[in-house]
Amino acid sequence: MRTGAASTGDGRSGPFVPLAASDPDGPAITSATGTLTWSQLEASARRYANAVRRLGLDDDDRVAVMSLNRTEWVQALVGNLRGGTRHVPINWHLTAGEVAYVLADSKARLLLVGPEHADVGRAAAEEAGVEHVVVLGDEFAALLADAPDHEPENTHAGGVLTYTSGTTGRQKGVRRSDHVTGLDQVMATYARVGEAWRMTRGGVHLGVCPLYHATPQGMALFCVALGQHQVQVPRFDAEETLRLIEAHRVTSIHLVPTQLIRLLRLPDEVRARHDLSSLEGVWHGAAPCPAWVKRAAIDWLGPIVTEYFGSSEGTGPLIATSEEWLAHPGTVGRPAPWIEISVLDDDHDEVPTGEVGTLWFRRPEGPPTYEGDEEKSRSIRLDDGRFTVGDVGWLDDDGFVYLADRKIDMIISGGVNIYPSETEAILSQHPAVADCAVFGVPDPEWGEQVKAAVELAPGAETDPDELIAWCAERIARYKCPRSIDVHDALPREASGKLKKRVLRDAYREAAGPGR
Repeated sequence: MRTGAASTGDGRSGPFVPLAASDPDGPAITSATGTLTWSQLEASARRYANAVRRLGLDDDDRVAVMSLNRTEWVQALVGNLRGGTRHVPINWHLTAGEVAYVLADSKARLLLVGPEHADVGRAAAEEAGVEHVVVLGDEFAALLADAPDHEPENTHAGGVLTYTSGTTGRQKGVRRSDHVTGLDQVMATYARVGEAWRMTRGGVHLGVCPLYHATPQGMALFCVALGQHQVQVPRFDAEETLRLIEAHRVTSIHLVPTQLIRLLRLPDEVRARHDLSSLEGVWHGAAPCPAWVKRAAIDWLGPIVTEYFGSSEGTGPLIATSEEWLAHPGTVGRPAPWIEISVLDDDHDEVPTGEVGTLWFRRPEGPPTYEGDEEKSRSIRLDDGRFTVGDVGWLDDDGFVYLADRKIDMIISGGVNIYPSETEAILSQHPAVADCAVFGVPDPEWGEQVKAAVELAPGAETDPDELIAWCAERIARYKCPRSIDVHDALPREASGKLKKRVLRDAYREAAGPGR
């Protein structure tokens, strides 16, 4: 029996899922595929842990999951923690080739894939040499049903291996430094972090953002640790979200600014039609939120709107409540007590309060590492343990953080990070393209959209629609340009370096002030 684990009297240690003992028949997860109680979630975690061991997986082996939000996604997330394996979320927008890269790079041995993406998943798994593919639904249910329901043998907890893009656009797995290995400590740790996010014990959480993103998956685990019933939906729809809040008496929800804008743009009579009085907390992040959106959301929903800032590498959470944001407009929050923040210049010297510099972070557990990339891991660290992901900003006298920029070349569209170099690499492969530049331009709904400027090869003929289609066949659609302009020549330095800022600024000026 594990040290510190309670006995249930039947030879098993105490529940891994906290409410499995105190509220066994209460709802834990609801989705279109059904509802799972706390005791059923506890049992499925045991069966899952035993099932992956029967497939030959061991501690730290990787299980990739690619699916729309559904009950089984969270079951796998909890099961990997219980079984000592690593959960690798995969963006279901990716092409088979892009999925194969993540599978191969993470050394995944099992892929769990939703039925909507089974063909892409199987093709990617075959290309990457993944040993096992299980489709969520009947195949996943059979996998659990065939596994024994006894206490798994592993003594170490698993974790999440999140893939995030680097400045080159090539994704890398992030191994965070705060990974907890003790099985009897995991849920207590997630509860502590969830409370730092200002989440409460009990209630109902509505999941409308894809679980492959770091924050939604983190909140799914906060819900398990804090006893919140989570209702997961496959895709966001503004009016349906309001209906679900009323129907389930939802107390908490996470949104990106684009979703907030869509909710605010619903007709007044539609918004007034639904009872939202159960809401106690609305979190938003993942992209800069326009001030008008923030103020309108607070006016509508009350002072329950909380902004957060962080990254897969562990630069958060920084939290700003409604009251704090109104007193410090534009802030993205103050750090949790265990996080230190420094603002440094290019020589790594501290800059005075209020001056702009690069944001550096320090956690008691140390900096993160990128799987299989020691050079990249070293490039973000200082010798004293501080690390950065390249964000630029400043601190005020009260310790609130403000962002001045976010990696100038990165595009943030609807809360999703897009790195232009990846799209440029695809565009440049087209035989008619001699030169190209990809950058973000203002978009009233998405924050930014992907824009491309191209220079054609001498004598070549093509049109923007053909080039966009070329990209869509090779990379996920959200990375593809929404529009492409053809230029006689793209501006470059004498050294050959592209003057992307000249292009980007011209389009932003054309968009008008405040955009």
